[in-house]
Amino acid sequence: MKIGFVGLGSMGGALAQRLQLTHPLQVYDLNPEAVARMVQQGATSSPSLAALGAECDVVMLCLPTSEHVRAAIFGNQGLATSMRAGTLIVDQTSGDPTITRSIAAELLARGIEMVDAPVSGGPAGATAGTIAIMVGAAQAQYERILPVLQAISPNIFYAGEVGTGHVAKLANNLLAGGQRLLSLEAIALAVKNGIAPEKAVDIIMASSGRNFFVETFMKSHIISGKLASGFSLGMLHKDIRLACKLGDDSGVSLTFGNQIKSFYQMAINDLGENGQVNSVALTVDRLSNTHVVPVGKSD
Repeated sequence: MKIGFVGLGSMGGALAQRLQLTHPLQVYDLNPEAVARMVQQGATSSPSLAALGAECDVVMLCLPTSEHVRAAIFGNQGLATSMRAGTLIVDQTSGDPTITRSIAAELLARGIEMVDAPVSGGPAGATAGTIAIMVGAAQAQYERILPVLQAISPNIFYAGEVGTGHVAKLANNLLAGGQRLLSLEAIALAVKNGIAPEKAVDIIMASSGRNFFVETFMKSHIISGKLASGFSLGMLHKDIRLACKLGDDSGVSLTFGNQIKSFYQMAINDLGENGQVNSVALTVDRLSNTHVVPVGKSD
């Protein structure tokens, strides 16, 4: 089985590097430096998407948006111009399930299959082989791609038919985005009223408010001022926006979800869409007149 990987950014690059440990890869990215890093580790560079598609049985994609996925597949010299009937595209983008299902239907008319398998856990989780993978596929497709995904991580979850992997990822990121905001507000409340930030974290970690964000990021990233995480405010806002749109389209009242979306838009207006997602703590500090993030020490 020949495997191709398209999209070697911080997330895609980490996934490709993990997969490269057990499977030789054909790779393509618009960034020649990202391609060179993979070639140094044993991958083969493809000169174009069409060239990669012609040589591979399975093509993995990890791109910024579903619009980028559509362009990579159906654009000029895109994957669909050369992929053979029976080949399979695995979309690991955090995408729009509606667009994913539409692309899958168009590809199926050409004899090409597509499944979605977005991930959660960040580049660190991909590198460590612990990342969660959420798969939307027909059962036979899932069984076909499972050995490849297991080379990335054992934490694989079959969500249902095509598109449901992206649904699961949007639901997760909506919850994670809200958890981050409420945790930061709670710590700001404690700090504003006389509790040191480190002590507030210790108390919450031993109490019912304990959660993944407080455990994983508060001391190591927020209180230390090391805000970099490899994930931008713009990308999280995109996922939350898609989740809220899915809520509208399917009749789910995302009262809190839409508030979360608005807050991240405010943070983007403050800090830019390329700002690190943890830099939303700076917006919370500004609104609360606190300094949970040390002044002058944030990166």
